[in-house]
Order: sequence, then structure tokens, then C-alpha cells
Amino acid sequence: MYHPTDYAEVPFTSTAIFGGNLDDPKLTNEKQLQSFALADTISLFNDKLKTTVGVRHQNIKTTSYDYNTQAKTASYDESAWTPSVGIIYQPTMDWSVYGNYIESLAPGKRAPLTNDNEAVTNGGQNLDPYVSEQTELGVKYDNGMIGSSLAVFRTDEPRAYINNSNTFTAAGENRHQGVELTVFGSPSENMRLNAGVTYLSAKQKDTGDSALDGNRVIGVPTLQSNVNLEYDLAAVEGLTLTGDIIHTGSRYSDNANTLKVDGYTTLDLGARYRTMLAGQDVTLKGMVTNVTGEDYWQSVGGYSDAGYLNAGEPTALKVSATFDF
Repeated sequence: MYHPTDYAEVPFTSTAIFGGNLDDPKLTNEKQLQSFALADTISLFNDKLKTTVGVRHQNIKTTSYDYNTQAKTASYDESAWTPSVGIIYQPTMDWSVYGNYIESLAPGKRAPLTNDNEAVTNGGQNLDPYVSEQTELGVKYDNGMIGSSLAVFRTDEPRAYINNSNTFTAAGENRHQGVELTVFGSPSENMRLNAGVTYLSAKQKDTGDSALDGNRVIGVPTLQSNVNLEYDLAAVEGLTLTGDIIHTGSRYSDNANTLKVDGYTTLDLGARYRTMLAGQDVTLKGMVTNVTGEDYWQSVGGYSDAGYLNAGEPTALKVSATFDF
């Protein structure tokens, strides 16, 4: 992509993704999501202890179509009641300890059309919806000016992959567990800070293949961090300077963990200016993204974890204007 090397053309025999018009693409998938929730919060000990219990009803309707013929290939209409519970204990005004457990119904992943140049047997079809589970425990400090939080979390969800019969199916689970530290607030009157770092262990579990059990999940880095800083210039009323630093660690692009993509760090710098124009509030924004010209892969995995790589954006200047009426 950035420093290409020429190779002989690779033969491509599959016709699964041929046809159509890029200017007028055909329908391949329809989704309809509906939900409603009921929840109640109980406060005890002068509001120092708060417990929230809730339940949500979710309905997912999905229909898949053959791209070329537009024939319906699969559909499902699934519903589920999912619970949630959260507890917060606030011993002082500045400190709080919390925990929560949440279940959620999510659409099943869509099968890719091809795998290694061969048509997937159920290509284009969606797997059944699944229920994911999330548990979190944390502690938070916030004195109104500066704050920080530290949390441990775990999320379990079914693992989707292409088996030896070239069929896209679900078996085992992907388990994400980690630690997240955040810092936020205003160190000074004209400065705002928001920063965080996350250590994440994302493993494949109960895959049915001992060579894959314990391997990392495709496209998930071990370490991620970000720093966002804003500074209001006292010398120019309405002018704010902004900066963002984002780091993403290395990631694997295959289930066997044989192909790894390097991590990257990007820097964005910008400014915004609030003023009045013809009696209306106007905000002018300008930002230079990827100031250092980092060459990187922004996402790994792509379409149903098919091993796709998406190139990161090069250095760019972005400007905008917002008018409030």
C-alpha cells in the first residue's frame, strides 16, 4: 500500500462476488432492531448505596438476499429478555465503588462469500443472534475539577469462524477481559484533559481445535491508549487549541496467530474558534490529522473476521463551520 512491491497476478476463479453495479448496489441484507427496557433504582443509607435493576426486551429481524438474483437466502426473527444490575457505593462525595452485570442480544455475524478463493457454503447468510455477557468492577474519584477511574471488566460472546467444510459457523467463545484506567477533568481554568489506557486480553475459548484455544482474537490489540487535550487561549477570546494522541498496539489478522500487524501512534492537532456572525453563533474548526504521516493499518479483520486490512488515513487537513440558529 505505502511501499508496494510487484508480484505476479494471483489467479481468481470464484464468481461469488462478480456482477452488480457499484453506482447502484443491490440489497444483500435487511435488519430490524426493536427494544424497550424497564429499570428501577433503590437508594439506601442516605443515598450512599444505590442499586439499579432492569430488564430489556430485544427483537431482531434479519433477512439475507443473494446479491445477483435477489432471492431470499435466509431469515430469522428472534427475541429475548435480558437482565442488568448495577451497584454503586459512595462512601464520600469524591469516591465511589461500582459494579455491574449486563446481558445483551446482538445480531449474528454475516458469512463472507468466499474463503481462500472458494465460495463459502452459506455465504451471505447471517448466523443466529447471540446473547453477550459483560461484567465490570471499578472505583472512581471525582472532585469536580479532576477525576480518575480504574475498572476491570470481562465480556463473553460466541466465536464465529469458517470450519473445514468451508461453512461459516459459531463454536466456542471469544473472551475479552482487561483493565482500564482513565483520567479526566480541568487541571487549570482554561485546560481540559481526557486520557485513558486499556490492557486487554482477548482469547479464543473452546474452539474445538487445540491449536487455536488460547490464541488472541483477530484484530484486538493488547494495549490501547489515548490523550485528548484542549486549551483555551486567554489572548484570543473564543479560540481553543486541541490535540489528540492515539496508540493502538499490534494485532493478529488470523485465528492461528501467524500474521501480525504492527501497532501505531497518531497525532492530530487542531483549533476551533467561536464567534458571532450576523447575530448568530458560529464555530469554525480546523484540524490536521495524522500530523507525523504515520503509515498504519487502522482495522484488522474486516468482513466477518475475513482477515481484511484497512489502511489508515494519511495526513489530511479538515475544516468545518457550524451555525447555531
